[in-house]
Amino acid sequence: MNRYGTVGWQEFLRQKKDILSTYDSAKESNLNRPIQTEHGNVGEASFRHWLGDYLPRKYGVTSGFIIPDTRQIKYTIRHYDVIIYDVLNSPVLWESNNSDKSERGRERAIPAQYVNAVFEVKSTLNKKSISDAVNKLQELNEYKNHLPLNFVSGVVFLELREENKSSCKLAEDLFRENIYGYFGGLILRSENLDPNLTGYYNFHGDLSDTIDMPLAKDIGCLEKDDIGNVQLSGEGAYIRAISLDDIWNFEVGYSPAIKNVNLVWSYNSFPQFFLDLIERLQGIYNPTHAKSTYGLSFEK
Repeated sequence: MNRYGTVGWQEFLRQKKDILSTYDSAKESNLNRPIQTEHGNVGEASFRHWLGDYLPRKYGVTSGFIIPDTRQIKYTIRHYDVIIYDVLNSPVLWESNNSDKSERGRERAIPAQYVNAVFEVKSTLNKKSISDAVNKLQELNEYKNHLPLNFVSGVVFLELREENKSSCKLAEDLFRENIYGYFGGLILRSENLDPNLTGYYNFHGDLSDTIDMPLAKDIGCLEKDDIGNVQLSGEGAYIRAISLDDIWNFEVGYSPAIKNVNLVWSYNSFPQFFLDLIERLQGIYNPTHAKSTYGLSFEK
């Protein structure tokens, strides 16, 4: 691999590989079953375990239920795939087991005031899974008066399949206004592309129309023009220069033009999501400020 990076960059690639390896093993085991859903549950559990292993210890990670401080008329208790909560201060109102039998697989009921984040996890990105996930997050608005001010929510898709990546128009549906805390999410891989590429998306105020281009594709290589300027050719080319110890380092990627959605496929999308998430949980995230460079890698 023609890359170098800051401390931890290879570990982040391994962590993502472990999540998807567990998911792939379950998917392979499911091939001959009439209803193929278990691999999605396993992938969800694997993502939950990863967060639980690497987030600061003050955060607990579970699946389960959010309970508001007061019971409302016609109130419905809803289940969420991934709940990040204040494990040091939160009571657990009740717990039960689900298909993930580990400690983090227990379904816990957490008071809303201690819930820091919620993620929905879907096996594949397609029109239905986007709609299902975003509609599920929309239900969080019912609790918003009970959740912390720095609460965040998002969606994680384990993979994008070949039949869904020809046009980025599909990704317009990822955006929806007025969902409490909804900032974006991840696409862990795209079929038949470099498996180390991850799609990280968030939202912006650009109302420009979506350009008809692939939702995902392999990134190009760095080149230099006749006078030595670094450049990257190709529609959707993404390049970011980061100065470390007075040396310029270059991250390259692919970023399709999608109305309201900023999606970047790169080697650094996975660690960047994690580092940004920690800042969001702490209520200090600011996209215009300098970011931690731990775990990032660059083109040689």
